[in-house]
Amino acid sequence: MGKYDEAYKYLFSNKTIFKELIECFVKEDFVKDIDFKQIELVDKSFVTDDFLKRESDVIYKLKINDAEAYIYILLEFQSTVDKSIPVRMLLYLIQFYDLLLRNSQKGKLPNVFPVMMYNGFDEWNIPSNVKDLIDNRIPMKYIPDFEYYKIIINDIPEESLLKLHNLVSAMMYLEKNKDEKKLREVIKNVIELIREENILDVKMFARWINRIFEKNICDEEIEKIKDITEVKSMLETLVENIKKEGIKETEILIAKKMLKDKISIEIISKYTGLSLKEIEELK
Repeated sequence: MGKYDEAYKYLFSNKTIFKELIECFVKEDFVKDIDFKQIELVDKSFVTDDFLKRESDVIYKLKINDAEAYIYILLEFQSTVDKSIPVRMLLYLIQFYDLLLRNSQKGKLPNVFPVMMYNGFDEWNIPSNVKDLIDNRIPMKYIPDFEYYKIIINDIPEESLLKLHNLVSAMMYLEKNKDEKKLREVIKNVIELIREENILDVKMFARWINRIFEKNICDEEIEKIKDITEVKSMLETLVENIKKEGIKETEILIAKKMLKDKISIEIISKYTGLSLKEIEELK
């Protein structure tokens, strides 16, 4: 499981964050009928077989007008779009219904609402319905007609995110603005978006950022956070560390080119700021 999959699985295991995602970004009428007081993250004791291999998926059990239902989220965090998504989503849904069938007593199976979230910058040009990938030389009634709900982070306007003021809008806003040059300003806006959130949920959000940027801020340090001011300080420190790392990477790149041109390590050190030992290790 990649860093994005792991980080997002962690983030959406938080019920508050899941609720914000569904309420703010799923534009379907049934959402207003969900009882979010009874949502339950489906764990591995229920989801077995091949589903265990897809660590990045998130499944919630809930009630819609007092009837049992599920929301299944596929986290698609690849740099390019994947044409197989409609077929994969259908396969996952059928496998999940098979699991539900094995565990059901009688009556109809519950609804399962499939959501695909994509964070890449390439345009999502894949059909939402699997039937649009299949030739139609036979009657349409024999061709699978299955549509998944997609949330394409890059298609959501920044102005919309900045109006929402919650953890999910902050997450999406940060996803869209990870350029090191403007990261400091982005963090300021992120702090404003999460200012009114519960501090326990904010700590979880801080851990997510820590994982996404692969920083080594220990959990104990995050756990000590008591208010949003401390979160702001921690994130500003993270930004400075990211910038320093970017500068260091540039210095190393320059040093390598200078070594290739057989320039002395003393001169390289003078112009890059790297120590003699650091330059020696690049040889």
